[in-house]
Amino acid sequence: MSDSVALQTYLDRYFVQLDDLARLGGVSPAEVAALIAARAIPQPIYTIWPNGAFSSPIGGPHGAAPHGEPTHWYSPAAAWWIRRSRGLSPVDASARFEARFVADFVTRLPLEPQAPLGYAQVFATGRFDAAAAQASARAEWNDWIDGGYGVCLRYGDAHHAITKTCRRAAVLVMTDEGRRPELTPTERDALLDVMEELEAVMLPFAPHQRPQGTPGLWLDAVLARYGLGTTRDAQQAVGQAMPPRLCA
Repeated sequence: MSDSVALQTYLDRYFVQLDDLARLGGVSPAEVAALIAARAIPQPIYTIWPNGAFSSPIGGPHGAAPHGEPTHWYSPAAAWWIRRSRGLSPVDASARFEARFVADFVTRLPLEPQAPLGYAQVFATGRFDAAAAQASARAEWNDWIDGGYGVCLRYGDAHHAITKTCRRAAVLVMTDEGRRPELTPTERDALLDVMEELEAVMLPFAPHQRPQGTPGLWLDAVLARYGLGTTRDAQQAVGQAMPPRLCA
C-alpha cells in the first residue's frame, strides 16, 4: 500500500472535510473558513493532491510536486470550538478562545504531578511561575491553531495538551529515553499506567508519521523494548524520516 493510500484510509477514519466540519459545528463552510482565517480554529491538518502528493504541519510535504485540486482534511475536534463561536465575530472568537485555553491551562498545570517534567521552563526556579505558564499556554494554543496538535491530539484543549506533554516526558525519564536495560515489576506497572494515559489523549498518527512521532517512539518502541507486547497501529506504520516539530 502506498503512503498516500494508507494516509487516505487513516483520514477517512479520523478526520473530516470542510463541509462535514461545518455540519458538525452547525455553521456554513464560509463561516468555518472565516474562523480559520482569524486563527480561532486550526488550519487543515492534512492536504492531499490528486497525483498522490500530500502534506501536513508535522513532516511537511511528501511525494511529487503537488498537482491538481487539493482536498483538505480537518480535525473534527475543532467542531467544539466552532460551536462556541455563536454570536461572536471570528476575531472576537479567536481572542476569547485563546484566553479560555490559557486560563484553563494555567489553572490545570500546577495540579499536574508531572508538570515539572513536561514543562521544566515553568518550574525553572523550583516553584510554579504563572507568567512562564501563560507563555507555555500560548505556545500550546498556537501549536493547536497551526495544525500540529491536530495531528497529535484527540481534542484541542488544555487537558489533552498537558497530559500528552507530561506523560511523554515521564516515559522518557522512567526509561532513560529508552536506554534503560530492564525494569522492576513495580517500575513496569508504573510505566504502563503512564503509557496508557498517554495513548488515551493521542491520535494514532498517520502511518508515515507514527514511527518517528510520539506513538512510535514512546509507545510502540518502549513496549517492544521491555517485552510488553505491541499496539494495533504499530503494525500499520511505515518508516519514513520526519523532522521533529510541534507535537512529534
